[in-house]
Amino acid sequence: MLGGSGGGRENDSVDDQFMGIIDDLVVMSEHDSELAEGLRWIDVQSRKQGVTFYEMAMIILRKHMAERKAKEWLNNKLNSQ
Repeated sequence: MLGGSGGGRENDSVDDQFMGIIDDLVVMSEHDSELAEGLRWIDVQSRKQGVTFYEMAMIILRKHMAERKAKEWLNNKLNSQ
């Protein structure tokens, strides 16, 4: 599942600590079918995009964080009016 190939578009941002966290999630997924399903989805997406599994996990995490921050910003704007 940790395979993948591809361009280094995000590679400089995937460090050993991040890879260790992802590796821990992979180990934990042995006992969590929902987590395992999510990791398999990341694996499929990484292959489609031509990036490594770790790079795809980082891309997804960044997107999630950006969406969360945007939602918080919007809520703050709406509540301050």
